[in-house]
Amino acid sequence: MKDRLILILLGMLLLAGGAWLMSATEWTDVDTPTPAKGEALSNPLYATEKLLQALGARVVRQKSLDAMPPPGARLVLVSRNWDLFPERAQRLRAWVAQGGQLVIPGFLAGHASLKGWLPVTEANALRPQTVTPSRPFGKPAKDADCRALEEPPEVMPSYRDSRMFRVCGVYFGPQYLPVNREATPLWSLRGTAGTEAVRMQIGQGTVTVLGGWALLNNNNLLRADNAQLAAAVLQARAGAEVWFVAEEAREPFAPWLWHQAWAALLLGLLALALALWRASVRFGPLAPSAPAHRRSMAEQVRGTARFLHMHGPKALHAAQLRALHASAARQLPRFSQLEPARRTREIARATGLDAQLLERAQADRARNRGVLAADLELIETARRRLDAREPLPPAVSSTPSSAPSS
Repeated sequence: MKDRLILILLGMLLLAGGAWLMSATEWTDVDTPTPAKGEALSNPLYATEKLLQALGARVVRQKSLDAMPPPGARLVLVSRNWDLFPERAQRLRAWVAQGGQLVIPGFLAGHASLKGWLPVTEANALRPQTVTPSRPFGKPAKDADCRALEEPPEVMPSYRDSRMFRVCGVYFGPQYLPVNREATPLWSLRGTAGTEAVRMQIGQGTVTVLGGWALLNNNNLLRADNAQLAAAVLQARAGAEVWFVAEEAREPFAPWLWHQAWAALLLGLLALALALWRASVRFGPLAPSAPAHRRSMAEQVRGTARFLHMHGPKALHAAQLRALHASAARQLPRFSQLEPARRTREIARATGLDAQLLERAQADRARNRGVLAADLELIETARRRLDAREPLPPAVSSTPSSAPSS
């Protein structure tokens, strides 16, 4: 009996909780947008391009404004950095004057490169759009950003049946008016905020400024009358060519350099590899070492004659004297620290030659062929006698050790 009462009480509690939950909560359907895939993930105007293709237009996507569209084509210019090079502004103006149809968003109407020739200017909105939620901290309603726009009577309508458009997409921008307020636009679109779109004549071409550019995005194009308005703004016609320049994108530097100068790069890499190979550590000599043997007399005579022919007798005497002093520095103690006269006496003492003759042979003076030959022979004799001596042992520096203290 007790168990039965407990079950009844639990059932009543569950029913009461369910009734409270139904009365305290609100159940509504929520539309979850399908995430973009493929090209639509990176191209916000993908839906607009597909719409134009469905209407028979030819869509061309460009990464830069290096080249201009053909005359009569539509150019949808969205890139903020389209004027990276100064000549582009002049080329764009000339292209419009020759019959080009330029379409730009409102944020480009005040671009520095368009000032002076763009016949459209910004003005304060009459009544900016507001999008407020139905309750505090709640999300706005599904169509809270929709509004009504109308083609004024003084312009040609885009469609015969109606001049009204119901467009969706947040718009907080200003209104766009002709610079010359007395000029009549070819086409315009007005709403509660003022003129949101205007088309003006320039030469044989036109410029269209659209303030509510968000209606062309993938998320908004299929809402309300956005697609019809997009076709009117872009003047979509079967067979028309429409260029889209949405970003100033260029090929990365490394691939561009390879495509433009692959031959020079290959030659440079080959030269670099050759230089590294020549500078690398070798495991052996470049050529086998020549056997150690004395040169013949004929080789000695030919070498001396070649040296005389190239440098003269003074250079030969100076070279012979350097060789003598190098041998003396190896064989005689502290030779390099001695005075010139003392050096000559030390060489004479070590070789057994006459000191005066050695001094005359080493002196820097004019010599005829006979005297030069005698002096060279004496210096060479002294050098060979010095080399025949045993070399001095290396000097060992020693410091006196202190006696141990008792």
